[in-house]
Amino acid sequence: MFRKLHLQLTALCIAITGIVLTVLSCICLYISESGIRNQAYSSFLAELNTMYQNLAQQTSLSHTWVRQMEHNHQFYLRITDNGSPLFLQELDNTPIPQKFWDSAEEIARSVCGLDLQKPGSLSVLTRHGEFPLTCDDERYNASVCLIPRDNGYIGITVLQPLAPMESRIHRQRLAFLLADLTALALLGVFFWHFIKRILHPLIENRKKQMQFVASASHELRSPLTVILNHTAAVRSGAMKRDSHFLDVIDSEGKRMSRLISDMLQLANADDRSWSIQPAPVEMDTLLLQVWEHFEPAAISHGLHWEISLPDVPVPRCVCDGERIRQLLSILIENAFSYTPSGGLVKLSLSVPSQAGKSAAYMPLSRRFTHRDCLCIAVSDNGPGIPDDQKEAVFERFRRLDRSRTDKSHFGLGLCIAQEIARLHHGQISLTDTPGGGATFTLMLPISMNA
Repeated sequence: MFRKLHLQLTALCIAITGIVLTVLSCICLYISESGIRNQAYSSFLAELNTMYQNLAQQTSLSHTWVRQMEHNHQFYLRITDNGSPLFLQELDNTPIPQKFWDSAEEIARSVCGLDLQKPGSLSVLTRHGEFPLTCDDERYNASVCLIPRDNGYIGITVLQPLAPMESRIHRQRLAFLLADLTALALLGVFFWHFIKRILHPLIENRKKQMQFVASASHELRSPLTVILNHTAAVRSGAMKRDSHFLDVIDSEGKRMSRLISDMLQLANADDRSWSIQPAPVEMDTLLLQVWEHFEPAAISHGLHWEISLPDVPVPRCVCDGERIRQLLSILIENAFSYTPSGGLVKLSLSVPSQAGKSAAYMPLSRRFTHRDCLCIAVSDNGPGIPDDQKEAVFERFRRLDRSRTDKSHFGLGLCIAQEIARLHHGQISLTDTPGGGATFTLMLPISMNA
């Protein structure tokens, strides 16, 4: 599915880019070609005027002068004296067919009113007219001129081939086409890798979701099977101590409820529908309450359960107290689960602004300064977490230790804790406890606007 989507998105991007490049290239070509044609025609008129002025001032014409004009201006000239071709025209080896000259003279008579054979009443001024000529799919700039003389007139027909200009335009079009194709090829490679990078998180997320669904299905199936089996045993009356079966059913039902609750919380976090209600909270008081709440659990696990609070007043923190309590409960329950009997679990609170910039918690986040945050840490001296798995513990659809016998955990708690920290614009980090173990530290801004 994702490969097909990859191909479709790449093709769509290339198609849209191709359309944009084509439109822009057409606009640029139109402007450029219009400029080339206008410049060529303006140059043609300027060269004509210069040649006609020189010709009007000359008393005689030489074959060398005519050839020089043709060479300099890329013209083909046909000159008549009182309607008769000059002798030098008989030496002309121009490639222009006769019908081209005849067509030019016909257009001059019908459009410009200039007849080289019968000029009628001559003016003392030079008269000329310019027009485009197309004959046998060949295009020319054409001009016909009548220059009065004492004994009559001189008629001149000028043809300038447009093939060089058209060749230049065609080369320019080819250059634009090659440039567009090269750009599309390069952009195609870019789009392929760019879309691949965009889709990679989606592909990975889908894989993780499938793994999560498989894991959640297994976790739900296990207690459900136990409940059904024990229910059947109770109904059959085969066992006398039915209370034991009822206790098991109750325990497994609560386990399923916890798993479903965790899944719903994560779903709400994904939909951004997980709201918090911030209010000023005395964080040292909240931590004392949490410590007292978990003291019986610590005794039952055989753990040393300590709390460390600053000796100076702690500023109030604007947060959702219940959510922070939930976050700390997740961290503490994890610490209790992994710490062996006789181990130490410690809950501590510090204010970096009171400890100075050299405080141990300062490197945890660069988004906060030492003046606007509180640091809450839950540390233990359990087995710790390997460096290559420290980032993975926060992944939503991954459970690191699948061999654990503690069925109250499903590998979702730290994901929920991280979402709570994100909602408060805070950050959770994981470091090693000195001497062994793991320390989870919550860097919480005093104000959520920080």
